Amino acid sequence: MTTCSVCEMQCEIQENRSGSCGMYTCHDGQIHERFPNSYLIEYPVSIETIPFLHFYPKNKFLQVSTVGCNFRCVGCVSDLLTRTAAEFTPSLMNTSPKDVVTRAVNEKCKGIVFALNDPTVSFPTFLGLADQAKKAGLLIGCSTNGYFTEESLSQMIPVVDAVAVGIKGCDDAAYHTCGVRSSEPVFRNIKKLVDSGIHVEVTVVYEKGSEEDLVKTVKRVVKISPEIPILVMRFIPFGPADLALEPGIRASEEMCDKLREYARYVYLFNSPGSSYLQTRCPECGQVIVRREFYGPMGARVIDKSTQWTCSCGCTIPHTGTIAQETYQEEGMMGGYRPTRALEIIKAITTCLDIQDEKTSAKVWMDFISQNYIDILHKKIQKIETFYEVIAHLAEITGTVHKGAQLISYIQDRTAYISSLVQNKKRPRVLYVMGTPLFLLNEDRFENAMVRAAGGEPVNINLPRKGKPGIMVDPAFINQLNPDVIMVSGFLATPVEDMYAICEEQGIDVNAVRNHRIHLMPPSWDFGSPRFVLGLFYLVSVLHPDCTVDIEKEAEQFYQQFYHMSYAEAKPNRSFFRA
Repeated sequence: MTTCSVCEMQCEIQENRSGSCGMYTCHDGQIHERFPNSYLIEYPVSIETIPFLHFYPKNKFLQVSTVGCNFRCVGCVSDLLTRTAAEFTPSLMNTSPKDVVTRAVNEKCKGIVFALNDPTVSFPTFLGLADQAKKAGLLIGCSTNGYFTEESLSQMIPVVDAVAVGIKGCDDAAYHTCGVRSSEPVFRNIKKLVDSGIHVEVTVVYEKGSEEDLVKTVKRVVKISPEIPILVMRFIPFGPADLALEPGIRASEEMCDKLREYARYVYLFNSPGSSYLQTRCPECGQVIVRREFYGPMGARVIDKSTQWTCSCGCTIPHTGTIAQETYQEEGMMGGYRPTRALEIIKAITTCLDIQDEKTSAKVWMDFISQNYIDILHKKIQKIETFYEVIAHLAEITGTVHKGAQLISYIQDRTAYISSLVQNKKRPRVLYVMGTPLFLLNEDRFENAMVRAAGGEPVNINLPRKGKPGIMVDPAFINQLNPDVIMVSGFLATPVEDMYAICEEQGIDVNAVRNHRIHLMPPSWDFGSPRFVLGLFYLVSVLHPDCTVDIEKEAEQFYQQFYHMSYAEAKPNRSFFRA
């Protein structure tokens, strides 16, 4: 057996076998990367989607990823890419370091970043790419769990400019849940990176019950350097994670206030409508940089300023030049947003009875290679074209009959809903995500659902477009004066918090006065064939005089397409898990 020295798992790999991550093998007593220079994705992104907030702000980078991970974290946003790595690898795109660098140069990128999965599982590929990029004058960064050995870290430091380290917790217990031994290597490596002059930002996860450990983690980071930005990821339960672990946005903001007692730069992610993505002056509290939610684990700068100096004279530390404009990604590209595209595909194929991971991987690679991800993004914004996606997936997976059944079922129930709401007065509906201050784009699927359920969306003529929407001020919402406020089933906060936020922000509209703020059940709107159940829920909200049996509809759907009772389901924010 030979020891793999890339990460602190230090797997003892037998001849012709693989280690725990599945991405290295042993031949003739030597450790070899199984899929060198083989990538899942290569596309340009804005740096804040990786996410880095204080490194070359607003600049355009080429993001690359492979598949697999050396950790097994519950609720991982990249769960499908890491858990089923072995199924994806035969279809990865082989690209030489020179060709990747050439694309970055041609796309006028400032550099290249490795994100979406961990570079430890493709370390020789990452090093080779970094070396080639440095020769071309490009910057190199990565997002990682930081579990490098001292040997591999010493190889990386000369060629890397920025590292975003995802810390799982202060103590070993948190790392045990990810299948590894200890937190010590991570903090050791953060200190080594900082001491070597590498730009470092850290992400920490806030889930219910982790408050004490989170404070200890931040204190430990600040002890290494008080200038390290702390990016707090509100825990969103993907994979098999329990929905009960998800904290509300208000509770998460309160947690950030606690952390700001120890750290100068604390930001809250995965919380649409929260102002805690802004950079505030640590001396006087003035907002210096304005940002908004931009998909899971992502942010977007929304002001034109390139000044990071407060009027009080305090300068916010950052590395590199600030771009004049923020790069705008296409469709569902950018940072971790493609993972939602994968989940949408998986959500549909699950309803087609596709359980084979190899088939799922083949479909995913087909979508990437044919550039169908962008087409997918457009087609899933309308109910009529959603059927086309189902039909396409059914055809390429050999489940045409199942696809026809699913389409027929949804069409039948949608037609029934149309008959229920025909000639009824249409209430004005505002569809939001997270908080009342984050409005979904006009062309979003949720607004199509509102129309189908007998409502009139007011998410129109917004001042700009975001992904999946934009943050507005309370006066704009008051001007819209919706009769009903619907909260997305993807990223949400408790309804009681919604009312509290409205009171604090001075949002005085019919929906608030008449207590008509409603939370869509998880994954019953965008991203899953379960939207047909969301239509019934919308009818019950918009037209209470219509008699609909949501429990009966859910039971019928779950029995036919998941082969289980709805009562047995344990929903979370995953699009595809029943």
